[in-house]
Amino acid sequence: MQVFLFSFAVLGPLHYLTEIAWLRKKNFYLGKSVVPSRGYLVAAVVAVVLSLSSDLVKHDLWFWTVGAMLLISLSVLVRNVYVIAVVAVAALVTSLFLRTWVFFIAAMVPTLVHVFFFTWTFMVSGALREKRKTLAKWVNPALAVATPVVLMFLPIHYGVLGGFWLRAESMTFFSIHTKLAADLHQTMMLNGTLLNSPLIAGLIRVFAFAYLFHYLNWFAKTEVLEWHKISRRGWLAIAVIYAACLGSFAVSFRFGFMLSSSLGLLHVVLEFPLNWQTLRFVAGEHGVVPARRWVLARLGTGARPAWPHFRPVRQTVLPAGLQPVEDAG
Repeated sequence: MQVFLFSFAVLGPLHYLTEIAWLRKKNFYLGKSVVPSRGYLVAAVVAVVLSLSSDLVKHDLWFWTVGAMLLISLSVLVRNVYVIAVVAVAALVTSLFLRTWVFFIAAMVPTLVHVFFFTWTFMVSGALREKRKTLAKWVNPALAVATPVVLMFLPIHYGVLGGFWLRAESMTFFSIHTKLAADLHQTMMLNGTLLNSPLIAGLIRVFAFAYLFHYLNWFAKTEVLEWHKISRRGWLAIAVIYAACLGSFAVSFRFGFMLSSSLGLLHVVLEFPLNWQTLRFVAGEHGVVPARRWVLARLGTGARPAWPHFRPVRQTVLPAGLQPVEDAG
């Protein structure tokens, strides 16, 4: 738990600020979307401000704000407004009958889905783009999947948690951890024996790994993504805001968590267009399209199965020094 909260409080804000600056230079990877980059930024800021008035799990406002940004960012792939409207109606109807869907969009997408699943898809995308025909390039994506499984069931005994860490947990991710623990048929009690349950301890270890892995993966790709190439004015703004975030934790952990969470949510929704493009590259061009071609070749009758058609992702020629978008983390 200490690793998890320390990573979130210290490494998190620096990652959020540097990635937001990097995405802004890339116009948030909106490409030929009908949504302008400045308009998308304004919508993201409004969504974050609205989310500040909502509890992460007990209310549904995060479902609406995060869901709305997912739909807006989907315009990088789907330019037909009616199709996006159909997706929106389907998501809304699902939320009326399946509360797990609301929890997934409101709580899991901005947290575990973002820090682990999307980071993993970036790694897979990078491996697919490598020209080397070797299994070695799949070692890191495989380890990223295997490590949480090992951590979840690792038999480690923990001592009694101090009051500071319990208060920090109660102000941060306790509601999410409680919901996930209940899904595992565990009752999470906020006291010194919190980590006595092997499953609860494993759950928190997985969160700690996912967040630390996400942050370090970003900082490790400084030379690849060149996200550090920001103007002096930009670095000054980052330094001031980062210092304010760290200072806010010293004044009040609750206020510091609120400020850091706001930056975190902003960087999550601003990355949605990049996430959609990466998913299209991994699941579309290297998933559905090859499978579709394989089926057509086996049919040999000219019949075309009713599978969705994915246009190949165009390999845009980038200026010297820039890398493909899927190498982000």
